[in-house]
Formats: sequence, structure tokens, C-alpha cells
Amino acid sequence: MKKFFLFCLIFTFLSVTAIVPSFGQKVYTVKVGNYTLNIDTQKYRGRTIYVWQFWPEEEKSSIPGVRSAKQVREEFEKITGAKVQIVYTTWENYRPKLSAAILSGAGADVVYIGAGEKPTWMMKKMLLPLNRYIDFKDKNLWNAVGFRKSTVDFFTWRGQVYAVTNIYNDNVFPYILYYNKEKFEMAGLPDPLELYKQGKWTWDAFFNAGKQLTQDINGDGKIDQYAYATWAVIQPFLYTNDVEVVKYIGGRPVFAMDDPKAYRAFQALYDMDAKYKMRPADWWTDPQGRFQKGITCMDYWGPWELSGMRNALGKKLGIVPFPKGPDSKKKSADMADDGAWAIASSSKDPELAALYLIWMLMPTDKEKELIVKDQIERVGGKEIYDLLLEASTRAVIDPISGIPGFWDLINQIDVANPAKSIKALKPKFQAAIDAILEGLK
Repeated sequence: MKKFFLFCLIFTFLSVTAIVPSFGQKVYTVKVGNYTLNIDTQKYRGRTIYVWQFWPEEEKSSIPGVRSAKQVREEFEKITGAKVQIVYTTWENYRPKLSAAILSGAGADVVYIGAGEKPTWMMKKMLLPLNRYIDFKDKNLWNAVGFRKSTVDFFTWRGQVYAVTNIYNDNVFPYILYYNKEKFEMAGLPDPLELYKQGKWTWDAFFNAGKQLTQDINGDGKIDQYAYATWAVIQPFLYTNDVEVVKYIGGRPVFAMDDPKAYRAFQALYDMDAKYKMRPADWWTDPQGRFQKGITCMDYWGPWELSGMRNALGKKLGIVPFPKGPDSKKKSADMADDGAWAIASSSKDPELAALYLIWMLMPTDKEKELIVKDQIERVGGKEIYDLLLEASTRAVIDPISGIPGFWDLINQIDVANPAKSIKALKPKFQAAIDAILEGLK
């Protein structure tokens, strides 16, 4: 009888320690959706990983009920007994300091990178393939984290995924064509969003609107209302016409822009200015401010402008993807944010780094509801939210920011004669690519 009582006592104690952390549990279990994350609470005690970023750690979330980055980190530290050290540097110093830390072999585990790190950081083996630690074929895990597909696709190199982010942040939305609904109504033009829904939001529709919106409002013989301005000049025309600027063969970039689809993209830029005069001569001067003041009728820029745009224009603000080009087989192909999280090859504890990466990217089910609700309110409703989220699956991350000098060469292309100009510059484009491949054979 005593043995049976002792057995029951031990069994009860073990059962409790498997559930309650304060009783020295061995495994801490988190369930999000259909995914269950089991964390060994003893394995990582006393270890330290370093997380690199170029912004201060968020101490308080802007959304009530959603944990801040600091709270997420502190919870992880409490559960695992590990230390997560945030390494913060300014944007200007971030990349050189991070590169030095990785190449020295110490002090960097989880790191924030952008398109500029592809392909050289992969080729130099400065990053670890995440497939070693994360099962991207696990649909339950994929849904729990909300991996952003365009980011995963972009940072897949030679069949391995090197960086990820999730959809539960503002940067999930692609760049947006903001437009003034009132200006379109006054000009008797159809609403771009309605044209988009009908599959009729094309470059032709864009230029037709542009020539009618560019006007001399006060009658002094000078244009004082322009159709459009943006700091993103050629990118939207390239991406929405399915242009491959570079393509990867065996993991190496190859120049691919000598193509009629690219010629038509640059021709469109030429027509926008020379034929339709849609942009002011100093188009680079505060395009967001000009749009909010009604000087321009359309502005193409990032989703971080949503709140400011809505505050300035209220119900007059319209949101739509950039119009599609004549060669495009896609409904849309807007520019995408390129920020993502990776694991540095200098990591002394990549398994712990991967666990933290999953932990910090995986909101609870309740947090997801609150984040999505906040996003819906800020974009102006569920319909716009669904439209932008769907468009984000086709968004294009800058394929060439990791090739120094490439954008400078693109800016040298003569838009009045793009075919001839691209062919003439082709050796220089290839030389820029070859320069980053030196010593990486």
C-alpha cells in the first residue's frame, strides 16, 4: 500500500512539473493555431545569443493586447533561461559593423538583413541556411508564424532559405499607388480601384488619366496640377511588365534586361514625361507632401505612409496597386519591402537562434486578431486589406540592390531610345555583376 501511495505521489509530481513552469517543468508548450511548439526549459540555460538590428527595441506595443518586442524577448529568456542580447547600431553603421562581427566569427546570431545582402552574403557563407533548423514544409508552422512568401522566395538561394519575416507587420503590404478620388471624380474619370477589380487598370488607363489630370487650374498658362510623382521612378514599370533585371543560374546573377519587355518599361517612363507631361520637372521634391496638398493626384510609395495619407485626405484617399503593363501575365506586381531575419554563420548556437527567431515571429492567436484588426482600420476597411494582402503575394523585392553600381547604370539608360541604350550598356552591367563574383568562384 505504501509503495502504491508513493508511486501515485511521484506520478502526480511529475504530471504537475510538465505543466507548471514554476515547478521546474522540463518542457514548455505553446500552441498557435494547429502548431505546437515545445521548448526545452533546461537545455539552453546560461547561454547567450546576440540579435542585431538598427532600431531601438520596442518597449511598449502600439496595439493594446499585443506584446512588445521587449516583452517577447523577456518571456523567451524566462522560459529558456538563456540571455538574448540586443545589439543596436545606427542605420549608417549597421552593415559594416555587422559584417565585421560575422567575419570575425563572434557576436552575431540572429540578424536583420535586406536585399543588398543577396547574393554575396550567401556566396561568402556569412549566413546559415534556415532549412537546417526550420521545417518550411510544415504547413502548421508556416501558418502559425505567417511566413511572408515573397520574402521566403526572394531569399531562397540554391534551394535553401536564408531569411524570413512574417505577415503580421505593416511591411507585409506592398508599395501602394495612392490617389485622390476627388480629383478623378472632378475630371470625370473612372475610379482606379474599380478598374483594377475589372482587370482594366493598365498602363493605358494610367496614361489616359494622367493626361486629363495634368492641368492649368488657375488659367495662367502654366501647369499647376500634375497627375503623378514618386521617388520610385522606373521600378514599378519594370516589375509590372514582368521584366527580369537579373536572373540566377546556378546561384549566380546574370544580366537579363536586354529584352523588349524592358524596352517598353523605359519607353513608358519617357512617354509619361515627354508625351503626357504627368510629372513636375522637379518630381523628386517632396512627392508625398505635394500629393497631400493636392498639387499631384497620384503618388506611389510605401505602406508606412498610410496613416499620414489618410489623415491628410480622409475619405478622398484611394488605394490601388500600380497598373499592369502590356506584357504582364500578373494581376499586379508592386514593389516590396526587403527586410528579413537570418542566422549569421558566426552563431555559436544556431539551434537556439532559430528557436528565438520562430518565437519572436510567431504571435499568439489573439495577437493576430488584434494586429489584423488594426491593419484593417488603418488601410480603410476589410476590402482594401484583402486587396493589399493578396497583392503582397506578387510583390517584387529589389533584385539588384546587392550589386553595387547597377542602379547607377539603370539611371544612365536613355529612355528616348532604351533598346539601343541597354545594348550599349550591357557590358557595363555584366561587369558590375562580375565584380561581386570575384574571389567567389
